[in-house]
Amino acid sequence: MKKGRKAKKAVLGIIISIALVIVLGITNIVPYFAVIPDMVKVGIDYISLDRNPDYPDKEQIEKALTENSEKEHPFILADESDFDKVKKEYKSNKFTPYTKKLTDYVLSNADALLDTGVYPLMDYVLDEEDSILPISREVINRMVILGYAWQITGEEKYAERAKAELEKVCSYDDWCTSHFLATAEMALAVSIGYDWLYDYLEEDFKGLIKEKVWEYAIKSALDDNHWFTWSKNNWNSICYSGIGIACMTFSEYDTEKAAEFLSMCYENMPIAFANFTPDGVYVEGPGYSQSGMDAIVNFVATSKNFFGTDFGMSEVAGFKELGKFPVYITTPTGVFNFGDNKARMCFTPSLHWYATEYESPLLACYQMSDKPGEFIPDTSENTERNGGGKSRALSSLWYNRAYTPEAADFSDEQLYLPLYSDAGQDMVLMRSAYLDKNATFAGIKGGYNFINHGDLDIGTFVFDSMGERWAEELGPGPYDAPNYFLNTPAGGRWKNYSKRAEGQNTLVINPNVTLDDQYVLAEGEFIYWEETDGGGLTTLDMTDAYRMNGATKVVREFELEKEYTSLKITDTIKCLFKSDIYWFMHTKADIEISENGKTAILTIGDKQLKATSHSDGTFSVMKAEKLKGEWEWDEDYTDLQKLTVRLENVRKVEIKITLEPVSK
Repeated sequence: MKKGRKAKKAVLGIIISIALVIVLGITNIVPYFAVIPDMVKVGIDYISLDRNPDYPDKEQIEKALTENSEKEHPFILADESDFDKVKKEYKSNKFTPYTKKLTDYVLSNADALLDTGVYPLMDYVLDEEDSILPISREVINRMVILGYAWQITGEEKYAERAKAELEKVCSYDDWCTSHFLATAEMALAVSIGYDWLYDYLEEDFKGLIKEKVWEYAIKSALDDNHWFTWSKNNWNSICYSGIGIACMTFSEYDTEKAAEFLSMCYENMPIAFANFTPDGVYVEGPGYSQSGMDAIVNFVATSKNFFGTDFGMSEVAGFKELGKFPVYITTPTGVFNFGDNKARMCFTPSLHWYATEYESPLLACYQMSDKPGEFIPDTSENTERNGGGKSRALSSLWYNRAYTPEAADFSDEQLYLPLYSDAGQDMVLMRSAYLDKNATFAGIKGGYNFINHGDLDIGTFVFDSMGERWAEELGPGPYDAPNYFLNTPAGGRWKNYSKRAEGQNTLVINPNVTLDDQYVLAEGEFIYWEETDGGGLTTLDMTDAYRMNGATKVVREFELEKEYTSLKITDTIKCLFKSDIYWFMHTKADIEISENGKTAILTIGDKQLKATSHSDGTFSVMKAEKLKGEWEWDEDYTDLQKLTVRLENVRKVEIKITLEPVSK
C-alpha cells in the first residue's frame, strides 16, 4: 500500500491557538492564519489534473470510427453474444434459478410499461433544480427494460412502446443543457434505444434521432465550456460516458466532430480516476462509488464492443481494483458507511461485468445475493423505485453463468486489506470471511477530512460480530440542512451531529477550544499495518486531526485478534496542557456497566458483547447528541447511545478497550 502523502504538522498553529485560548480567554475560534498553508494545498490539489498521457488523438479515433462505420448492432453495453445467451435460455426455458428471476423481473417490468395509464410517456418537467435529470434517468431505465424485452422475445409490443418513448423525448425543445448531467443521461438513453431497437426503427425516424442527439447534446458538449470536462467527480464520468457513447453511435453524422469528443473522453475521463487510484477505494464512499463506476464501465464496455479496445483506459491504476471496492467495504450487516453513505449493500450489475472481465467469482456471487423479488407495478411513473429493471437486465446480460455460489472458492481473497486513495480516503479492513452473515468484520478509517461527502472522522471504526453491528456509523445527515455541503473550516456542515467527530467512533479532545472538533484539513496516516495469524493490526497517526485542540500526539492502534473474534483499540494521547478527552462508540445495543466501570455488557437480542477498559478511564453511557448545546438542525438518534470513556484534566493518557463476544 503506497503511503506517499504526509500530513503537515503545523506546530505554529497549535502554539498560537493555545496562546489565544489561555492568554486572551478566547474560545470557539478557528485560527484561520494557521489554516492558510493547507488551504493553498487544497487549491493546488483542485487544479492538479491527471489526464491520460497515452490517449488516442482525434486522427486515430477518426480512423477507427471510419473502420467501424458498418458496426453491427447492438454494441452499447452489451453485444449480440450477450443477448444470445439470454435468448437461448428464454427459448429453451432452461434458466438457472438466478437468471430465471432476473428475466422474469425484467419482462414483468416491460409488460407493466405497456400500460400508459400506470406509466405514461415522460413529459418535459423541470424539477426543483431546474433539471430534467429524473426524466433522463427514467428514460434510460425504460430503454434498457423495453429493449431487453424486444431483443429477448422478439415481440413487437415492447419495441413499439420503446419507440413511443423515443418519439416523445425527441419532441422536446431541448435536453436541458443548463444541467448537463441531464443532457448526457438523455443522450445515453436515446443511444441505447437506437442501438437495441435498430432493426425495428424506420430509416426516417433513425435519421431524426441522429439529428436530435447532435443538436441537443453532442453539439453543446463540444461548443460550450462545461465544467465537467475538467472535474474530478462523477459528473466527469457520467457526462463523458453518455456523450462519448452517443458519439460512437451517431459518428456517421459528423465523424470528425465525433472523433474530437471521443479523443477528449479517453484523455480526460481518467481525471476522475483520482477518486479511486491506486487501490480502488472510492473517495466519496460505497454508495457514491456506484454512479461513477457504472458510468465508467458503460463507456469501457461499449468502447470494447465498438472499437475492440478501450485505448488503455482500463489499464489506468485503480480501474481493475475499483470493481472489488463494494465487496471489500461490505460487512456482515451492511457496509462501512462512512461519510454520507447509507449502510445498505452496494449492488450494481457492473460487478458482473467486472467478474467476467477479471475472472472474479467473488464479485459475481456478491451481486447474486441481490435476489430480485416479484415485480409489482406502482403509480410513481418511475420504474427504478420498484427495484430496478435496468439493473436486472444488465445483470442478466453480464452475468457469467459459470460463477455460482456453490462452485465459488474465495480462499485466495485477502482478509486483511489496507486501502489507499490518492484523493485521501485511507482505511484498513479486516474480516474472518466473505459473504458470511456471521463473520467478524472490523474496519477503521484514516485519510483526509476535507473531501466531498466527508466527515470529521479520522479514527472512526465499525465492528460487526455474531450477525450484529456493535459499533455504528451514522451515515448521511439532513441534506437540506443550512450549508450542509459547506465543509470548509467552521462550515455549516459541521453543525450537524453526524458529521462531527463527536458523532463518530473516535476521540474528541478539548471540545471547547474550536468550533470543529477535528481539524477540517487534517490527514490521518496509517504508519503500521500487519496481517497476523488470528487477524490483523494497524496503527493510525491521528495527531493532525487534533493539532488545533492542543494535542501533540494521538495514535490509535487497532487490532483484530483471537482468531478474528476480539477487537482491541489502544489510544495513546499527549497534550500541551491539561485536557478533557472523550472516547466514543455509538451502538444500538443495551449497555450495562459494571460497578467499577471497567467492563460493560452490550446486548442486542440474544447476543452479547463484552467491552473492557484495561488502562486509563472507566465506562459511562451518553446520549447520541451534541456536547455543546443545540443547533437548529439537531438530528434524532434516540435509537443510539454512546459507550463513553471520559478523562478530565489530563495531559498524557492511554485508553485501551477490548470488545469480545460473550459465550452463553
